[in-house]
Amino acid sequence: MKLFGTAGIRGITNKDITPEFALKIAMAYGSIFKGNIAVARDNRFGAEMIANAVISGLQATGNRVYNLGIVPLPIFARYVADYMDGGIMVTGSHTPPHMIGIIMVDSLGRDLYWDKSEEIEELYFRGKFSMEAWDHIEDSVWEDAIENYMRFIGRMAGDIGGYRIAIDPANGAAAGIIDRILESLGVEVYCINCERKKIPNRPSEPRRENLRELAKISSNFDLGAATDVDADRVLFASKGEVLSEDLIGAIFAENFGAEKIVTPINSSSLIEFVAEKRGFEVIYCPVGPPEIAEAIIRNKASFGYEETGKYIFPPYTLWGDSILSIVNLLKIMDREGSDLTELSRRYPKFYQVKEKIPVERKIKKDLVNKIGDYLEENPPQEVIKIIRVDGVKIIYPDGWLLIRASGTEDVVRIFSDAKSVKRARELVEWGKKLTRNFISSFSLLLR
Repeated sequence: MKLFGTAGIRGITNKDITPEFALKIAMAYGSIFKGNIAVARDNRFGAEMIANAVISGLQATGNRVYNLGIVPLPIFARYVADYMDGGIMVTGSHTPPHMIGIIMVDSLGRDLYWDKSEEIEELYFRGKFSMEAWDHIEDSVWEDAIENYMRFIGRMAGDIGGYRIAIDPANGAAAGIIDRILESLGVEVYCINCERKKIPNRPSEPRRENLRELAKISSNFDLGAATDVDADRVLFASKGEVLSEDLIGAIFAENFGAEKIVTPINSSSLIEFVAEKRGFEVIYCPVGPPEIAEAIIRNKASFGYEETGKYIFPPYTLWGDSILSIVNLLKIMDREGSDLTELSRRYPKFYQVKEKIPVERKIKKDLVNKIGDYLEENPPQEVIKIIRVDGVKIIYPDGWLLIRASGTEDVVRIFSDAKSVKRARELVEWGKKLTRNFISSFSLLLR
């Protein structure tokens, strides 16, 4: 049984992710990663309970635990990369309030790659942990990671004072922190959903349809920005419109891309336009933070992003950082003397439709594999090629369709990308119909 998905281990709080499970998986991690280990969490129901179990598991295996409390993931990862031998964050990130996750990182602050996560899984199921003697178990230490991050972001920001921005941290771990950090840089901040709540006022995933309030007020500010609960994802709004994650990725790539940039297979064709214009190589990888970080390191890339709104700026980060992304976008706007709407007009429009269909965890990957096998044997008309890096991607002359099993939710994601909304919608509707047909007949296909 596989525990790790594309972003750590996720499940229903106190059902899939229980204190007993958290204790044992932390003991497995602590048997491999030794030394000073940071632990942080978000503010949803059950996060403190699971974090306490994680701390106990790490202590039991002889590690010294630095408890960072409730902080956004970028602040946690920055602290780990600067001082720690590893870290675990308890967060449901963008998932609904009844879900929670355990994110494990290495000493670089990046999500564990599959070799380490599989080693931890194997140790967990064997139950053979490296337990410490009674007189070598250390108490945990409370640590303030925010000041360390403020020093980092101060060095990165330069002079961005004078801008006025609206932010929406989804009542999550960044509430009361992200506004303070930006204000320390001389930015005037208006914050909505800025009180921490167990259940946020809006859906925690920062997608265009969930950010109508931010879009509405963005016309009154130089920029609008919305994060998920742990603030690794960020979407931007300008003049009443929430702009696509891929468009922001293209703007960053044009300004931070050198010879190579990394992005998953589900990114818009817009990135190819920018690559041809600027002369850098686009390296595609499977979806998920572990794959992106590994591809960045392996290929010595200068930038990476995924269409969820995670932007990575090596060598400074190997994780999505909403705060650094806001700062870097303000720096681009300042240098260009343009607002975000004006910057966006420099790029052709590609339209994406993103939908998902609930599918049981135990069958979702097999289902997508069956769909891929079927399409390779029966390719649709006018298809240029079919790619199976992660799920199945069907390339047409005027767009593409991707069907893949989510690594964080019990759904199959169906994405399309085209130069018109109509065509993008046609592709997704066809993909949904195909997927539903396979769901209804899946028991027969597996025989």
